[in-house]
Amino acid sequence: MFVVVTIRCSMDIQFPEFEIFAPKIEVAWTALQDRYASRLSGAEVDYLFACLVFGLTSPAYGEGEPLFHFDVCRALVTMKLPPDRADAALYSVPVSTQPWVDTVREQLESQAAKMGHALQQAHNFNDDAAADAGSSALSRPVDNQEKAA
Repeated sequence: MFVVVTIRCSMDIQFPEFEIFAPKIEVAWTALQDRYASRLSGAEVDYLFACLVFGLTSPAYGEGEPLFHFDVCRALVTMKLPPDRADAALYSVPVSTQPWVDTVREQLESQAAKMGHALQQAHNFNDDAAADAGSSALSRPVDNQEKAA
């Protein structure tokens, strides 16, 4: 059973697996900050975080509608980053200050995808359900009364 949670950011969206991904996002952000904040630019850490979120959510949403998957990633990234930084992390690749950044990105995204696959199996949501859900699983409040709720 899933509880629909609204993520408050610059765009209000809802999706049932939020409560499954949210704890992983919190841990990932803390680990990235601890490990890389003193060695990389803020934009690079933000980008690594966005790539990790993309990897984590790809098993559930990667085969579905790309815009839906992107909205899920943005909602999760904005848990830790303000909207302008989230957009920068999702829309652009910063100049690397270290030669190993791309390797770390690949490893993070791969490990996160494995974790996402394990979450998908453990919580009984699958690619077909996520792909079929489309915009019905991702909803935006229609009027101000719903936004206030």
